[in-house]
Amino acid sequence: MSGAFAPSLSPWTKIHRALASRHIERGEAAYAGKRFFSALRRWRAAHSAGSSEAAFRIAELYVKGEGVQRNLAEAVKWYRRAAERGHSRAQFRLGLVLLNGAQGGGVAKWHSAASARDAELAQRNAEALFPSGFEVQPDPDEALRWLDEAARNGEREADGVVGAVYLDGRARPRDFGLARQRLELAAAAGVAPAQFHLGDMLFRGLGQPSDPPGAADWYERAAAQGHVRAAVAIGTLLMVGQGRPQDKAAAGAWFEKAAEANDAQALCRAGIMRLSGDGLPRNIIRAESYLRRAAKKDDLAAILALAEFYSRGAHVEPDLREAYVWYRKAAELGDGRAQFITGRLCATGAGVVANLRESAHWFLRSAKNGDPIAAHNVGCLYARGDGVEKDAGAAAQWFRTAAEKGVAASQVALAQALLSDENGERDVEGARAWLEKAVASGSPEARVSLASLHLTGEGAPRDPERAALLLREAAEAGFAPAARNLGHLCSGHFDCPADLEDAARWYRTGAEAGDAESQYRLALLLRAGEGVARSLSDAVEQLRRAAANGHANAAFELGVACCTGDGTPRDVTEGARLYAAAGAAGHKVAMFNWGVMLRDGVGVEADEESGRKWIAKAAEAGLTEARLVLESGR
Repeated sequence: MSGAFAPSLSPWTKIHRALASRHIERGEAAYAGKRFFSALRRWRAAHSAGSSEAAFRIAELYVKGEGVQRNLAEAVKWYRRAAERGHSRAQFRLGLVLLNGAQGGGVAKWHSAASARDAELAQRNAEALFPSGFEVQPDPDEALRWLDEAARNGEREADGVVGAVYLDGRARPRDFGLARQRLELAAAAGVAPAQFHLGDMLFRGLGQPSDPPGAADWYERAAAQGHVRAAVAIGTLLMVGQGRPQDKAAAGAWFEKAAEANDAQALCRAGIMRLSGDGLPRNIIRAESYLRRAAKKDDLAAILALAEFYSRGAHVEPDLREAYVWYRKAAELGDGRAQFITGRLCATGAGVVANLRESAHWFLRSAKNGDPIAAHNVGCLYARGDGVEKDAGAAAQWFRTAAEKGVAASQVALAQALLSDENGERDVEGARAWLEKAVASGSPEARVSLASLHLTGEGAPRDPERAALLLREAAEAGFAPAARNLGHLCSGHFDCPADLEDAARWYRTGAEAGDAESQYRLALLLRAGEGVARSLSDAVEQLRRAAANGHANAAFELGVACCTGDGTPRDVTEGARLYAAAGAAGHKVAMFNWGVMLRDGVGVEADEESGRKWIAKAAEAGLTEARLVLESGR
């Protein structure tokens, strides 16, 4: 015995304590039976008898909304009563609530709606029902005082919270030394959140050199206690082999453990691993389930994984409709690549009804997010007026944006815009500079456009030799318009010496690539036997191909051949059809011939009125012969 005597309790104190204890016990029994209001009455009585535990339990009822309207402001009042009587858990809870504050939730919504109807009545009711109010304003100073008091009374969780405050700098300036000191106290006592935060400090090297193995130790301890973020963290380290030897199977196990708690990041990673079979056995059904659950939480990585899964059809049939749904969701969350893909799907009608206005919307958002190809597409849409009002100035602006980021197609398009006066800023020198950049990027289209400048001498020195070299490089890369222009060059155009053999060779290259003008020009050389052996049948075949590609002159010449039997069996009906096609495309002689055949019933059923209308169209187009026929009344 030390010789010190414990103070004796007065009889009244003993009676009060016994009474409070009985009320606490009866309240516990009522609570266990879910008779929350009865528990509240018992614990109020215990509080009146001086019990801090009763005040703490009443506060918990207000936090959970059991037997009372959930109200954190009222909970704070009861926590404070218990805390002031030395209740360490109440001190901790009070510190937590005051640190973060609390909104009114449903009560605030009720009060707002009621105030809209009758502000004075709503205020009176609120004061009667919620005398402590229904919101808690953050008070970091008081919060930290109570948390420190709780820690002194043995609440190690309070040390963890204080450590986190100094770690993230929310309510106090960051102090890594103090943060680590408090976190270590809590972590050593087994507080999982503190173990996680301590692991984060070590991994990120906050206040000390980075220590991935030490971080992994703390992450693992916290994860073993069910801390979800710690499970994701240790899983990530195991997946990449940082701080621990790489072990994808162990990583997958941690991710699935965290996925059980519905953590979005864990769901996504477990889903991807189940999809690929890398670290976890492949299970498409489970993978899809994980990814969908994560996607419902707006996890962007999961949403994109689902979109890729459905668009590529990994292990299942592709489903572009489902892919569109997920790409659009990712686009709405601001992902630039998803915005681009959504724009492309809307433009092509893949997985969704084609809608150029919608396509323009998403391409524009992607372009504003910095995607250079989207910027080029927006320029094209403005240039054509597809999905947006046609606007040459806006088109040039977007082409410039993409051109400055190295998109060769935009550099060419911008050069073409600068060469025209449609946008009001013709700049031949600027156009040439952009074409030179596109040529350096390997663009065959730029080579053709720059060659044109060198052939005309506009904005560039006249240089047929460099023009020919540029065209040859583009043609050899398979660009049909370059072969066609080489054919023109070798035919003596642009004041260059003619070499019809080379012209025929280049026209044939363009013709075989499907270029209608090359097919037409080759047909003329074949028919005349210039630079190539004369072949009427080959000439007719080239005319047929060009006509099928919509070439009006070719359709007219083929019509002449069909009507005269020149190189092909005579077929006046086919000739009439070809004249009609060429005339509809604006060929004035074809208009006239078609009109005469309609008027006279040659190759088609006679229709004098329609025939005269076509002859009149040819006259309006400037064909003298048609005008004379109309004037003569023939």
